[in-house]
Amino acid sequence: MITFHNVSKRYGERLALDSVSWRMDEGDCVVILGHSGAGKTTILKLITHEAQPTSGGVIVGTFRSGRLSRAQRALLRRTLGIIYEDFRLLTDRTVFENVALAVRISGVFRNDEVIPRVLYALEEVGLQHKQTSLPGELSAGEKQRAAIARALAGDPDVIVADEPVSALDVSVQAAIINLLNEIQAARGATLVFISHDLAVVRYLADTVAVMYLGTIAEFGPVERVFAPPYHPYTEALLSAVPVPDPDHAVARILLEGPVPRADEVERGCPFATRCPRRLGAICDDTPPPVQQLAADHRIACHIGGEELRRLQTSLVEPSAAGR
Repeated sequence: MITFHNVSKRYGERLALDSVSWRMDEGDCVVILGHSGAGKTTILKLITHEAQPTSGGVIVGTFRSGRLSRAQRALLRRTLGIIYEDFRLLTDRTVFENVALAVRISGVFRNDEVIPRVLYALEEVGLQHKQTSLPGELSAGEKQRAAIARALAGDPDVIVADEPVSALDVSVQAAIINLLNEIQAARGATLVFISHDLAVVRYLADTVAVMYLGTIAEFGPVERVFAPPYHPYTEALLSAVPVPDPDHAVARILLEGPVPRADEVERGCPFATRCPRRLGAICDDTPPPVQQLAADHRIACHIGGEELRRLQTSLVEPSAAGR
């Protein structure tokens, strides 16, 4: 359904993506994980054709990267449903009108199908009782439900969720993640979930792409990414996830050192300046090899998979109270 093949993207002199490759099939859920500057926004722009790759190729359904005609853009818009972090609802339109506009723009449904389609989408997200409300009258969680209904109303093949829970309280985040899980299961939809929060990954993803400075550090099924061996960056991210066990304390890994811009990484590993597992000059001077740890699991690191497994003696250590 989506393929990135050796994709690089530059904005002037700034390198946003560097030789990124990944793919997902119909019905998959891939979480693109990384902090600010990792390249997540550029991934979104390439999927939606808001930007074109500097090199390499992107395929979304039947659409390949390149200039699209107006008719092709309209077809691509029908294929995609986008959920934004900041909701992007029209503030002077009711919830019903916001969703109805998306149904009409999709061009999929006849005029007499618009109202039933909108009501179905609002019921799907549990917001039918708010259909006459303006966005300013909704809570943040309700706004995001309205944004989800709008994204789904045109019956897209691919749903792209751009940090959809980062602005919400933790309890509301859980409700939205559960909702997306239920909707994906019911529809068999393909879901790209862009996030900086590893805590949401294990509850949502089939596959995880861990990004750092425009590169993919680790890519694989969620059960493999959450089990040793870890890429050192994934290891540090996992160490920050709270463990729901009062008898255990997380062996927290604090990353130190400067964070270069992607265009400042001229050679070597982009994570070398902060890596707690840094080997020495080889990390600074030589790009990390891509190691295929399993058919569907890979990391970009100079440390071998067996050595990484040996290093993972205990990511979670017993607390003093539990000893």
